[in-house]
Amino acid sequence: MEKDVEKDQANVVRKRSFWLPWYWLIVGIVVGMVGFMVFRMARAKSPFVHYHANFAVYINGQHQTFQGPGYYEEVTACNLHNANDVKSRVHMHDNINHVIHVHANGVTWSDFFNNIGYTLGDNVLSDGSSVYTDGQNGAHLTFILNGQPVTSIADTVIKSEDALLINYGTDSDQVILQRYQAIPKDAHYFNTHADPAACSGSDKFDWKARLKDAVGIRIAQV
Repeated sequence: MEKDVEKDQANVVRKRSFWLPWYWLIVGIVVGMVGFMVFRMARAKSPFVHYHANFAVYINGQHQTFQGPGYYEEVTACNLHNANDVKSRVHMHDNINHVIHVHANGVTWSDFFNNIGYTLGDNVLSDGSSVYTDGQNGAHLTFILNGQPVTSIADTVIKSEDALLINYGTDSDQVILQRYQAIPKDAHYFNTHADPAACSGSDKFDWKARLKDAVGIRIAQV
């Protein structure tokens, strides 16, 4: 009887010895997979583009305040993410005339001004009714980007929290600098807070979206 008990115990030990390495192997694989998924979720980047920049335009001493609905997009444009709709890619809204909303990669300053009815070149500016050329009648077209004078801006990509002054006229460098400094630099605030009209309403990159990205289910941005 005792021999049978010892034999049974020996069988149990052998079975445990056989399955124990496999158990730890499976546990190790599961832990590794979970850790890898957590790592990928942590590093996942939102496919949605939505950031802001600031700007101002002065023509012959007059601050362009962009009065009228034609300069502003409806909030629904923010949520379309339609690459074929140029105005959904970059625009203003809520009658806030110094904040640009960018919703696509590679958007340039000329893209934005085209959307509000202006034409912007490196030596020319048009507001849709008049054309202002650098050097005409002693007036100059000046660009100040992030505190630094630049000679070319039209094809420059708008970056997050950029601040741009466009000035046309015979103004002194001091006046131009003062106008740049007067631009509200609140793009960072708009980047970190919900827009007044929830422009970023559909751009949620929560844990579910991160999980989909981690397992290779891409979130379409059209």
